[in-house]
Amino acid sequence: NVMKNLISSVLISLIIQLCSFAQTSNLSNQTSFKQKEEKIDSIMKSHIIHKGKKPVHSFLLYAKNNTTGFEINTGVGTIGRNDTPIDEQYQYNVASITKTFVSTIILQLEEEGKLKTSDKVINFLGETPFIQFKEIHKINGVSYADDITIEMLLHHTSGIADIFSDAETKFNISVLFHKKRQYTTEMFIKRYYKYKLNEKAFNKPGEGYHYSDINYMMLGFIIEKITGKSLPEAIRERILNPLKMDATYFEYYEPKKGNGKRIDAFLNRINITKNINTSYEWGGGGLVSTTKETGVFIEALFDLKFFKNKSTLDKMIDSTITKKFGHDYGMGIFSLELKGKTFYGHGGFYGSLLIYEPIEKITFSANIGQANAPFDSGEVVSQLLNSIIN
Repeated sequence: NVMKNLISSVLISLIIQLCSFAQTSNLSNQTSFKQKEEKIDSIMKSHIIHKGKKPVHSFLLYAKNNTTGFEINTGVGTIGRNDTPIDEQYQYNVASITKTFVSTIILQLEEEGKLKTSDKVINFLGETPFIQFKEIHKINGVSYADDITIEMLLHHTSGIADIFSDAETKFNISVLFHKKRQYTTEMFIKRYYKYKLNEKAFNKPGEGYHYSDINYMMLGFIIEKITGKSLPEAIRERILNPLKMDATYFEYYEPKKGNGKRIDAFLNRINITKNINTSYEWGGGGLVSTTKETGVFIEALFDLKFFKNKSTLDKMIDSTITKKFGHDYGMGIFSLELKGKTFYGHGGFYGSLLIYEPIEKITFSANIGQANAPFDSGEVVSQLLNSIIN
């Protein structure tokens, strides 16, 4: 009995100590997390710049560190030039982050046996009149379109020219003269040929890296051809609805979703959101979302919510092919080294970044609403990650 009482007494003592330690540890975590939030808030607010040629009126951030339990979802600044303060629920055009959604569906279709990434694109798009795929890639008048594979589109190694970078001045002038023009995909591709970009291929298929939104337009057409649905419908059915991404939608091609809160995105002093119809972005960058919902998407991607096999995700994030051309781009996703860790994700034209570190499970999703930041964006991301990681 004495021994039983002694053991009981020791156990009670241990339980009290453990409870006390847990409470202290919890309080310590709360204090630490509060300090992190204050530091992050300070960094974000210090980069709100309302004046000048490249204003940054808003800063949205969702971040999570699964290892430490730290999570933050916040927004500072204003919608745009007005004084309306924003919060974390504000939506923005995610731009090229859309490419990761498109590549996800292509790889799902491969798992379903409906295509192989090694397949020739001409087999899917060869008979679509307005695409004229046979003519899309020429060097010195010679067509190399027959050699382009789906994999090359995904990796940006097809050599297909880009309307936004290779005909930037022409296209921007056209947009500024017709600010509210609603594009169809057919109109956009016709403009590509009008500028004779098909005759200005960057490299022979597979022999170089050239980032081109046209690659992802073509992938969008392949998705439509195979599924019999529009690209926005396919993205909604396969990704947005299963994840309950209720504040995400394909702008100009779907009804608006969410609470209607929207920041203004700027290109220098031009308020793109207020003044320009960006329906031309489509498969290369047409989604509107929030930092939290894009964070949910990339976490689900790495949690294999979309793929049956881990090998599919491994293939998606493998940048071996583009490394030989000096890039770290997989299939609709790039890799980068930050703070001694490898993150995977994508950026977006209007100051967006979505990245994920799969070992410690660190999510980082941000937007500053400015295409040309007046500060070193990489340094700001590094400062914020310091607080999120440590």
